[in-house]
Amino acid sequence: MTPARRRYRVVDDQTKADAVATAIKCIEAGDSFTASCAAVAAQLDVSETAVRSWVNASGQRPQPSWTVVSRLRADLAAATELNRRLVNRYAPADCGMGAAQ
Repeated sequence: MTPARRRYRVVDDQTKADAVATAIKCIEAGDSFTASCAAVAAQLDVSETAVRSWVNASGQRPQPSWTVVSRLRADLAAATELNRRLVNRYAPADCGMGAAQ
């Protein structure tokens, strides 16, 4: 028995524009791109992929500044280094991690 195929709704251009504006507002408020598109998709009963493609096609998707990207990269490097040091200090020698590796 094959599962029933999902029937997608036809969405007019104004509704797409409203969906894009809503997703962008959510992103600017701090939600992730994925979470924002999922929330909008659930309200419209369309696929998340559809909303993501509408937002990307609009050219309005907020992008982080280089300052933010640089700070996040530095934070990640610091966390990675700390994790490496902790693994080397506390990992059992026989687990394949740490200084005995």
